[in-house]
Amino acid sequence: MIYLFLRIQHPAGVKETCKGFLPASIGIKAWVLIREKRLRITANHLTIFRIVSLPVPCILLYGGSTAKLVALFIFALLGFTDYLDGVLARRHGTTPFGTFFDPIADKIFISVIYIPFVYLGYIPLWTAILLFLREFLITEVRRLMSQEKLELQVTELAKSKTTIQMAGAAFILLVHLIPNRNLVIPLFFLPIVFTLGIGLISLILKRGLSHRVLLALSCFSYILLIRLVFNPQWSAFLYMMVILLFTYASGLQYIAVSYSAWAGVHRNPFFLIVRLISSCLIPILALIMLRYVPSHSWMAIFVISFDFASQGLDTWISSLGREETIKDRLKQATLIPLAVSAVLLFSLADTRTMAGGILWICLIISTFYMAIDYYGHRKLLLTGTISQS
Repeated sequence: MIYLFLRIQHPAGVKETCKGFLPASIGIKAWVLIREKRLRITANHLTIFRIVSLPVPCILLYGGSTAKLVALFIFALLGFTDYLDGVLARRHGTTPFGTFFDPIADKIFISVIYIPFVYLGYIPLWTAILLFLREFLITEVRRLMSQEKLELQVTELAKSKTTIQMAGAAFILLVHLIPNRNLVIPLFFLPIVFTLGIGLISLILKRGLSHRVLLALSCFSYILLIRLVFNPQWSAFLYMMVILLFTYASGLQYIAVSYSAWAGVHRNPFFLIVRLISSCLIPILALIMLRYVPSHSWMAIFVISFDFASQGLDTWISSLGREETIKDRLKQATLIPLAVSAVLLFSLADTRTMAGGILWICLIISTFYMAIDYYGHRKLLLTGTISQS
């Protein structure tokens, strides 16, 4: 990661910078460069940091109450880096890498939270399947639009959706960690008071309330009201319903715009539907298998994260003008039929053995596809440019 950090800042001279240094010395050299202000923290660095740090709180979610509280704290810090990389991107300008990988980092973020929630019994499996189905469909839509040189703008609702997914996960965790209503209600009052304070300042300085303040106030009030009336399990379920509502409301905007754009380029828009279904078949199949082997949730996390990472890289590459037809055909003509064959094969065994076997095949397929994807574009990842062949 340190090498990648140096490479982003000094793509031409990083080999000379690191030549002759051991890994520890590379770290010292990076620190010296930072102190000399020859390196600066960029939005891309925060995105990479967020992705590589996510396994830590994910593992802690499987521990006891103290471990879960630590996980919540780390998730909050990583969520704050999402805000910071947005600030840095606006200050220093966006890059193709950041444009496509920041949303992917957010999607991996929610995958390492919501899948453990299924294992812990905090939310039903079908709600997680619906959540990730939307994310995979929209990510694939972005990639297909990039291939057609069509830009899909991020809507304001989509930005709010990401925040609601992250904040909603925190409250779902809190209602289970603190089941005592008398203890959790005062805690849930704090974000309402904080939001009212921001709203008051906004009224004084700008003579108006932004829609984000109003949305936050509405959501926090809903969270408090639900917990006043329902027990932790029902509260978490109703929180999840609101998360799904925002998730799909923002997704429908993308689908409507992309379908119209695709229909204007291709006479047969049905091809778009086929591509979308094939893109999410393997990760959704892995999630369904958790119904039979919930203890294998860690495998589903890897499958979904690897697929998100591959989709992000493919979208970036498409936006830079390189076609990925070979790997597309590999995935559609070889890997997906292999998964279908696995379903038929393991259907001859008992349910748990079948589900475990299908999960392993999904993991192998996702790992293989991501590995060839990232190895084939390693120069792009290190230099930020595509070498001419």
